[in-house]
Amino acid sequence: MNFVFINPPRKISANNIWRIINPENPPLGIALLSAIWDKQGHTSQIIDAAVLQLEIPEIISMINPSTDFVGITATTPEITCAIIIAKKVREAFPCIKIIMGGAHPTVFHKELVRDKICDMVVRNEGEIPVTELAKESPYNLIPNLTWRKSDNEVIVNPDAETYMDLNSLPLPAYNKLPMRLYHSALGAAKNEPSIGMVTSRGCPGKCTFCFSKMFGLKIRLMSALNIIEHIEHLQKNYGIREISFYDDTFTANKKNVAELCQLILAKEIKLSWSCFSRVDSVTPELLLLMKKAGCHQIMYGFESIDEKILKNINKGTNSAQFQKVVDWTKAAKINIRGAFMFGNPGETLDSMERTLAFAKNSGIQFAVFNITTPYPGTALYQDFLRKDLLLHQKWDIYNLAEPILKLDSVPGEAVRRYYYKAYRNFYLRPGFILRHIFSKHTFAELLFYAKAASRITGFLFRSIFTSKTYKE
Repeated sequence: MNFVFINPPRKISANNIWRIINPENPPLGIALLSAIWDKQGHTSQIIDAAVLQLEIPEIISMINPSTDFVGITATTPEITCAIIIAKKVREAFPCIKIIMGGAHPTVFHKELVRDKICDMVVRNEGEIPVTELAKESPYNLIPNLTWRKSDNEVIVNPDAETYMDLNSLPLPAYNKLPMRLYHSALGAAKNEPSIGMVTSRGCPGKCTFCFSKMFGLKIRLMSALNIIEHIEHLQKNYGIREISFYDDTFTANKKNVAELCQLILAKEIKLSWSCFSRVDSVTPELLLLMKKAGCHQIMYGFESIDEKILKNINKGTNSAQFQKVVDWTKAAKINIRGAFMFGNPGETLDSMERTLAFAKNSGIQFAVFNITTPYPGTALYQDFLRKDLLLHQKWDIYNLAEPILKLDSVPGEAVRRYYYKAYRNFYLRPGFILRHIFSKHTFAELLFYAKAASRITGFLFRSIFTSKTYKE
């Protein structure tokens, strides 16, 4: 049997900072499923239409008519395009079974199958269902599967009883991907080639803006040894010099991170890397070890400086921790990229101004500002949907750059203005510019800063006119 896995294209509007800084990550989920499928004695193909920037007719032309299954993954901003692809596959190849998976299909699994957009939805993790499909198990016995019977009845099979042991998984099918095209987010890597990697699933946090059901609340880890073997594979076969660890909280298990760092040092692996973390998940000792092992940047999710807002979104941190962790990280000589959100429940003009002031004055090197986006499946989405306080459900612009929540404390256009204001006020400061001009840099870093300055400056000046358009 042959399985074609598709990562749909995604168009990002020019007024969105992610058009400038967006990483090109390998679609690790479907690359894993491809490897699992092939391990069962079948064949598969991956079409990464996102990184290849393919139009839908080009995608359809790449599908072999003898294919048995087409699987399409999608998050919320990609779902519209994914649905169009599914319909075009149906028109061109009516005998191919169409499967959808990913965060958005997991939430709307019944509707997608009921409306005959697809034949099946794989909910949550896909490794067990794909393994069972490869074994040609009866559909009714496959966990995490929503499917449609011949009489059009929609069947929702039970969830899998357990989550995957990440150490039991094969390497993703990197050989089926255009590896030369992948890179980290602008500003996240100081060496190229760079690539994103995920070493854990699950999150113990209960932030209202995150969809934790996909992978559960319990963190599951790749062992430090398995991570090392993965890194060595990427270095040997693709010349990778930098890894961006895109785990939600890379340092959630400090012991595993410490072991990884010690292995990097013991094996003298030449690697620079960055990661995501929470302000309550690091210690000064761990940060020093991470720096020694090649970590040069950490992105902390500060979100807001306002205590009420942090409580409203169930962040589980407080602003008193912020400056402490900034000082610890700077002492370890690791750069900080702060992540902030405007437009949370309880947001006001004053809270946005104070959050921006913290970003500018705390000493962090880089900042990313987003507009709070309530993705389907999150507690935030459910709460505002129930109260009829979602401004719209245009999935294409659930993109971190458009107001979605109807707040009684601040108008959406004011949130939008602060989104642009924050980037201008943070990155166009004379002190920020001079500090980066006169800091010591490698040639590779100088090239990066020149590229970053060119792209971000253009975005910032365009935003001046965009924000004027939205003034009340």
